[in-house]
Amino acid sequence: MTIQEIKNQLSILSILAHYGLEVGKGSSMNCPFHADGKASMKIYPETNTAFCFAGSCEVKSVDVIDFIMRMDNSTKREAILKAKDLIGNPVSIPAQIPATPKPETLDAKAIYTASLETMKKHTAAKAYCEGRGLKYHDFLGIGYKSQRTADKWGRGCIILPLRDAAGKTVSLYGRAIKGSGHYYTANRKGLYPYYPDATTQTLILTESVIDTASIRRYEFNLELYAILALYGTNGLTAEHKTAITNLKDLREIILALDNDAAGIKATEAIAAELMGLKPGLTISFIELPQGSDVNEVASQSDDVEATFNDLFARRETIANAAPVVPERVPAATLDTSNKNNLVYQTTTATYEVKGGVRTAAKDLDSLKVTLAITSAEGRRSRQKLDLYEDKQIGRCARAVAEKLSLRADLIELDLDRLTELLEAHRETIRTQTKREEPTKISVGAADRKRCLQFLKAPNLLERINELIERAGITGEENNRLLLFVVASSFAMPNTLHALIQGASGSGKTRLLRVVSELIPEEVVKRYTRVTDGSFYNQGEHYFSHKLLCFEDIDGLKEEALLAVRELQSSEILITSTSFKDEHGNIRGAERIVRGPIASMSCTTKAELYEDNISRCFVVAVDESREQSLRIIDYQNKKSAGKIDGRDEQNVRQFMQNCLRMLEPLEVVNPFADKIKLPEDAHKIRRLNELYQSFVRQITLLNQYQRERDARGRVITAPDDLRVACEILFESIVLKVDELDGSLRQFFENVKKHVGKLGKDYAFNRFELRKITGVSKTQQHRYLSKLVELEYVRQNGFANRGYHYKIAHWDDQSALRGRIKTELNQQIEALSN
Repeated sequence: MTIQEIKNQLSILSILAHYGLEVGKGSSMNCPFHADGKASMKIYPETNTAFCFAGSCEVKSVDVIDFIMRMDNSTKREAILKAKDLIGNPVSIPAQIPATPKPETLDAKAIYTASLETMKKHTAAKAYCEGRGLKYHDFLGIGYKSQRTADKWGRGCIILPLRDAAGKTVSLYGRAIKGSGHYYTANRKGLYPYYPDATTQTLILTESVIDTASIRRYEFNLELYAILALYGTNGLTAEHKTAITNLKDLREIILALDNDAAGIKATEAIAAELMGLKPGLTISFIELPQGSDVNEVASQSDDVEATFNDLFARRETIANAAPVVPERVPAATLDTSNKNNLVYQTTTATYEVKGGVRTAAKDLDSLKVTLAITSAEGRRSRQKLDLYEDKQIGRCARAVAEKLSLRADLIELDLDRLTELLEAHRETIRTQTKREEPTKISVGAADRKRCLQFLKAPNLLERINELIERAGITGEENNRLLLFVVASSFAMPNTLHALIQGASGSGKTRLLRVVSELIPEEVVKRYTRVTDGSFYNQGEHYFSHKLLCFEDIDGLKEEALLAVRELQSSEILITSTSFKDEHGNIRGAERIVRGPIASMSCTTKAELYEDNISRCFVVAVDESREQSLRIIDYQNKKSAGKIDGRDEQNVRQFMQNCLRMLEPLEVVNPFADKIKLPEDAHKIRRLNELYQSFVRQITLLNQYQRERDARGRVITAPDDLRVACEILFESIVLKVDELDGSLRQFFENVKKHVGKLGKDYAFNRFELRKITGVSKTQQHRYLSKLVELEYVRQNGFANRGYHYKIAHWDDQSALRGRIKTELNQQIEALSN
């Protein structure tokens, strides 16, 4: 007898009877090969096979021989021989029936707590979360269960908690990071992420736990909403129903199930069940792209909030649900309380403008709307049309009238009046905001992957500094990195500012230009000249979160400088002005221009901008001979074709994409009170504020490598403070020094020269020009300032030429050493 003949002749039911196993309703039974309390095994008598649907079971499909082999823990041959003996005698005396194993008792809370710790150090689990759009795993409370744990349940899975009404973790959900397995602990109970708050008015139901986790951290334009996970298309449990029934203020349930055959069928079935559960409740659904689910849409979207707000605004009410009858508003008025659902109520019908109206300048030549029109009996019609097209209005009125049994002429009158109201509403919005829509450039999938790899790798700031050099800045290692950090703050809550100081021809303008080219081009505003009132006359949000670059701030008049200072500090310009109304009357009004801005400016006269300096990091350009030689070498190599200009361009585009991927998150610095700057620094309060802002920006640049707290805030690491102190060291020293950056460089060169010849050595201007290499005009300014501050004594007469001696031999190196030692000691203490 062949093996196939044995399988054909030996009934699976005989095998079950032999082992004393009973089949329940629907040909299902408890699987004997794992702890099963849910009848996960299905019996197929026509094929003499069985299949276990439990994800945690190692056994799937088995035939009669496999069943015997596993039950007896025997070899294949032994199972075949036993099967031959059982043919014709299917109910022979049973062997000792193995006791059905009892379900394991797992401590859900302990497993979950341990999984949170494991997640912190498990790279593969974090990478899986990133790939599934769950990068904020700390905020979402996602854990990971190691493969090495003693109990088998959930090994190799990310772990999410199911909680009871008291908020306690009572069950767990596990999702394998390799493969597609997903599991619940035995006797599943609880809801994810929590029981909805009692004040919930709108409830979003997703198909799975992963779907809910994907959108849970985002904010949507819905009234007092909560998000709850179903456990599959058949996963509306008794606990779900109880929780929904107890929501006294609940007005609407939005179903967000997969857009596939099973999801569409489940949406209809669940909607019917919910309508029976709470009659009169509005049941709606969002239509995801064909074949996709919530997690897939969220993980592939560059702006999750915008994507789902659009889906929610366009949600459809299920036909059998109670009709949405908005609260009645006075006739001939437009209810704009919900900007994404404008309501116009007449005696004929209720008109809802889904998604509001477009207000961008390019859309003003049309008035395209999506309308949901509801009759008094609750019947609905949905239309998309341009209200500026009379033919479309006519066709729409006739179609709606036919479907809803209304008069077409009355509907057309309503649409004409609605057009006027929407025009007025749109103009009101534009008048209030006058905001230019920012150009948003998305990062392609391939570039996104490269950027993520770069942003997640160690020593990010060092690697950024190397790329800045490849972009075209030789030398100036510290200055260029400081300027990049300042410029990169344009989109963040706390923006930064820098003043680049140097003599004419020192390279300060090139430094500004190259760094600004690393910033996304859509946010950079470059100026060579600014008229007095130009800043005050821009649109309200024209400068919001932009980087302003001034190639020569010396050319700005006081009024323009004041505007820059106010945008830097107060982040707003408010001008009282007058205008002529439609009747020709002169009236007063306010014009508002808002920041915040990040800024970089160049100057040869830093001492003239005391107010600006207090708000900025001062960067003194390296004017040494060594730096000049480095620049000349770079210029020669580029002219000789040894430096590839295409590489410089590629670097700029890459850095711009990296910055486009950073989010303006909130930062919390647990070490903020552990670093004390030199107390003798100039304007120590402002310096400390600048330092803390700089640390925040370094943390944000490292946001893909930093932990986050329960509120999603990025947590500063000690290394961020160390890097900040290293980059800012020269700027901090300048704040302590009485001399500005360029003047200090000049004085140190003079001291070095005179020190070789004796401290009482007298020198003249011609001698210094040969030593320092600065121009006659610049040297005159430097010497005049040093004489004024009594660092240098001037002797002689103008007609015979002046001679100078150094009057104050300050020890700059000792000052620098003291400051550096104090800062290093404080930073080292953070790690202890």
